Amino acid sequence: MSTQPPSEDPTQQYSQQQGGEPPEGEGGNPWPWVLGAVAIIVAGVIAAILITGGDDSGSSTDASTTTPVTTLTTKTATSTPTTTATATTTTTTAPINITRSCTVNNIAGVVGGSTVANVNATDVPASQTALASCAQASSLVKGVAQTQAEMPVTVEGFACTPSVSGSTAKWTCVLNGADSALTITTKFPLTYTD
Repeated sequence: MSTQPPSEDPTQQYSQQQGGEPPEGEGGNPWPWVLGAVAIIVAGVIAAILITGGDDSGSSTDASTTTPVTTLTTKTATSTPTTTATATTTTTTAPINITRSCTVNNIAGVVGGSTVANVNATDVPASQTALASCAQASSLVKGVAQTQAEMPVTVEGFACTPSVSGSTAKWTCVLNGADSALTITTKFPLTYTD
């Protein structure tokens, strides 16, 4: 769109004529018309270059007039959870046999307050060696003594059977493993004070 220079008489209006030239006889300034036409031509050339990407196949171009095209690349970072496989190593240790003699003190209701427990264990898995320890034997002896029984009893999972002779009961307590060949036998004498 072109603009016309203001005339001395602001109320005077030009009538539209073909060819975009000022009305005859007015003697107006032709430069705005020329500059407008040049601007339209330049805009058309730029639009053609942008549309075709500046590819003038087969024609020679001056390197000084080439306009670089900038390409914008957008990258989107996404986070993917990482799962690490964990290898479980199971070390299987062959079952062992245990034989030990344990002195048990502070037994209530027993003459002398102490006794000796002999523990004999076979096929004990490494994870169950505490069942054949002196601490377990001590707990078992004190549990049997607390019952003051002279007949079979079960204490802490051990099946205990006495052999009574006078005032002394010779106990044999056996624990059989539920899911293994484990066998623990604990033998001890108890002489009750009553």
